[in-house]
Amino acid sequence: MTTGYQHVHETLVREYGSAVGRPCVAPGCTRLADGWALVGEPTNWGEKSDSDGRIVRWSTDLRDYAPCCDSHNHQLDRGGDWQHCPRGHYRLTWGVDAKSECQGCRRERRRRLRADPDYRARENARDLARRAQRRAKNNRADSAGTTGQQAHNREGQS
Repeated sequence: MTTGYQHVHETLVREYGSAVGRPCVAPGCTRLADGWALVGEPTNWGEKSDSDGRIVRWSTDLRDYAPCCDSHNHQLDRGGDWQHCPRGHYRLTWGVDAKSECQGCRRERRRRLRADPDYRARENARDLARRAQRRAKNNRADSAGTTGQQAHNREGQS
């Protein structure tokens, strides 16, 4: 059984064909589309049946969809519009990362995490463990290299 989300996307492909290879409708984008993106207002919210509990949004009006590249499709899926992220950061000023996440939102999330004492304790413990592993690895490499070099020197002395 298909959910409303899957049914709408199946209907889009049946009615309009694949969006792959069409020009992306995002302003100023010169890439080709990778799929259909919701550019209008969503009328439904819910889970995809194959999703990991992630809430998705969709519209039953097929005119609310347009071909978009992956980057712009992810931007719209995360909320907001072409110019602003859901928290109001201006996308052109802040920019987006490879997963189309707003850099301003990412910076705010990292600041909140760094301010949390439990998070800082976990980070410090992780860093100490990594340093200890590196030291142990370097010590093993140094002692193995020294032993081999000493044996080589002894051979040359004979």
